Amino acid sequence: MANIKKRQPIKGTPPLEDEEFYVLWGRETLKNNLAFTNDVLRQLVTLNAVLLGGSIAFLDDSLVDSTFKKVIILLFFLSLVFSFVGMMPYGHSVDLRLPEDIRRHKEFAFKLKRYFLWTAGALLASGFIVALVGLIVHKA
Repeated sequence: MANIKKRQPIKGTPPLEDEEFYVLWGRETLKNNLAFTNDVLRQLVTLNAVLLGGSIAFLDDSLVDSTFKKVIILLFFLSLVFSFVGMMPYGHSVDLRLPEDIRRHKEFAFKLKRYFLWTAGALLASGFIVALVGLIVHKA
């Protein structure tokens, strides 16, 4: 016991106003990521529903070949499905008395929703690309 040295307390300085601002901003951003992702997915559902309906009703053989039309409709439909499933509440159980469980739950929910968001976005973009290619091929 005689060999144990007493440690001196670490002296520090209070954080600067800018540092405190950015730490709080970072925490707010992290906290709002899940809600923002849900909002984007909800808007994608609306956009995909409109595009799917429009492509079924207005995309005729005079603009693109029927093969392209089928692929476009399929891509918009899949994007709608991924958007819709992604915006559904994440229902895994969590013990609200354990902060670490809450953190893990929120992180996993965000990663899962972000997967659905990126997949829906990629399918939507693919639908537009196929539509553009279909227009170019049909006009040629």
